[in-house]
Amino acid sequence: MRVAVVICGANAERAMIMERAVELYSKKYYDRVIQFSACTVAPSPMILEMSGVTGQHTVAVNGCRNRCADLILNRGGVEPRVSVVMDDLIDRPLGKCESCTRFIFPDVTEEEAMKMAKAMGQAVEEASKD
Repeated sequence: MRVAVVICGANAERAMIMERAVELYSKKYYDRVIQFSACTVAPSPMILEMSGVTGQHTVAVNGCRNRCADLILNRGGVEPRVSVVMDDLIDRPLGKCESCTRFIFPDVTEEEAMKMAKAMGQAVEEASKD
């Protein structure tokens, strides 16, 4: 059974961390997951059902404590088994999501992306259990 990984549409420096984390975690887990953007799932939560994934095998990845991915899944009647929240992993205050008018984020580190990648991988492991 594949795991559905639903990633919020974070932007600004949060998006930079998320993008790098996905690159890092996908090396090990990409053949075990079906990855969706929360923005795709929001208008059509049936996309998860059509993929054959249940809530028990779903991971919500959130860029902040607003937990947009969780909210979108819950509104669609899906309770993710695991929820990853960037603010719980990164040891510094991150800026709020904002329009991508800035493209240089000097404070984003590889260590931050690795923390997110590790948490996403652990979430996939948990959601893979029957």
